[in-house]
Amino acid sequence: TELDPNDADAWINLADAYYDENKYDYAIESYQKAIEINPYFSEVWNNLGLSFSMVRQFKEAIKCYQKAIEIEPDDAIAYYNLGFAHEDLEEYDEALKFYKIALEYDPGYTDVWNNIALIYRENEQYDKAIKCYEKALNINPDEPLLYNNLAIIYYNLQNYEEAVRHYKKALDLDPYNAELWFDLGDVVYEQNDYDLAIKCYKKATELNPYFVEAWNNLGLSYTFKENFKESVECYEQALNLQSEDEILYENLAISY
Repeated sequence: TELDPNDADAWINLADAYYDENKYDYAIESYQKAIEINPYFSEVWNNLGLSFSMVRQFKEAIKCYQKAIEIEPDDAIAYYNLGFAHEDLEEYDEALKFYKIALEYDPGYTDVWNNIALIYRENEQYDKAIKCYEKALNINPDEPLLYNNLAIIYYNLQNYEEAVRHYKKALDLDPYNAELWFDLGDVVYEQNDYDLAIKCYKKATELNPYFVEAWNNLGLSYTFKENFKESVECYEQALNLQSEDEILYENLAISY
């Protein structure tokens, strides 16, 4: 069927389809067509902003989110998106300002709590970050990403016991995530628990056989256990995937 050029909804549906197919330039054009017909639809301004963000035109995205807020001043999503665009521009104070406004309108917005915590984490304000993650977990206790991000903080603080506890909680919720198994492996490796590290790295390679770092760290764990035959096999697996890596060759040489 022919698209009616005066039908804003038709342009929005077309734009949404382009966005879902990662065709952001086409999405931008189509959202703009919809806005020409009806400029008072805050969700369309939001989606246009997201499309600009996806092509890294963050200043254009910010203008769109501001338009969305003019139309709907209590739109927590628009404030969140505005904060995110400022974060992408590394304008962290501005990002925090808009994230906090988003929370005024929607205190249960876990993505906002997570992003605020990430900014605090980057600035090594770990106590503040931990409080944000705990708030988010009170709202959504089944989100593995939050446990993962908390674990990273505890790892940075060298509180390995808490890091392990939070990685295990993340894995309870997302047991097929190779990255989580790898990260847990790193923590127990730091604690010289090579048996558990081997289990974790093995699991990571089973879930993702192309995970070079997991093969390398599995090899290192076997080396510390003096299981050189197994460590050689791991480094060879890693080298099959990444033959240019000098560190892998050095690790392989140590195992002979």
